[in-house]
Amino acid sequence: MIKTILKVMAAAIGLSFGVAHAGFITVGGVPAGADGQKNPFGFCTIDFNASNATNPCGATYTGQVASNFPTGSNNVHASPAGDTTAYLTVGPTEGGPITVTLGTKANYFGFFTGSLDSYNLVQFFLGATQVDQFTGTDINAIAFGGVPTGDRTQSAYVNYFSTNPGGQQVLFDRIVYSSSQNAFETDNHAFGVQRIPVPEPGSLALLGLGAVGLFASRRRKSVAAK
Repeated sequence: MIKTILKVMAAAIGLSFGVAHAGFITVGGVPAGADGQKNPFGFCTIDFNASNATNPCGATYTGQVASNFPTGSNNVHASPAGDTTAYLTVGPTEGGPITVTLGTKANYFGFFTGSLDSYNLVQFFLGATQVDQFTGTDINAIAFGGVPTGDRTQSAYVNYFSTNPGGQQVLFDRIVYSSSQNAFETDNHAFGVQRIPVPEPGSLALLGLGAVGLFASRRRKSVAAK
């Protein structure tokens, strides 16, 4: 089920933004019919199928607008491949950053996504302290290795585990989705406390997160490329 593991380490320049911890990502979910894929650990799933973020999972979504929950694709956003239901999209013309306040502290967050871009960003916080972040480029390199960002034919379920550089569990209680260009599309959000899997030897790819400029590229999605 776990295809590849990406170890996301905070670079020295990243520390100036408060990112002092590291986490890692595994790719792999379970089939969920029209919803694409869902988390493999049985956590409560937020599927947006009611075209809003109302959910029984104890999470509150702020910053949302009606246009954040489309179905299908157009020249602005694209549903993750294999997902024909409503999903969450974030971008300048479709609602700004989305803040997800969890109902409890967690060390795991999962979501289904596709057509990732460098300007997509996910940030993790515990209270006011940012503990980690990653970009669409970070995920794309592992989930769709060798495939350029923005490919609408790609999708994957992403499982994020929050740890510190020593591999110990780090908790978070808030997540911020943002995208400086249109758009960032995800579905089937899930969170909780999960035993941290042991990475397989040789499966780690180290990445420095760098400055905010890493994800603020100046290209716009098109139907062909995004």
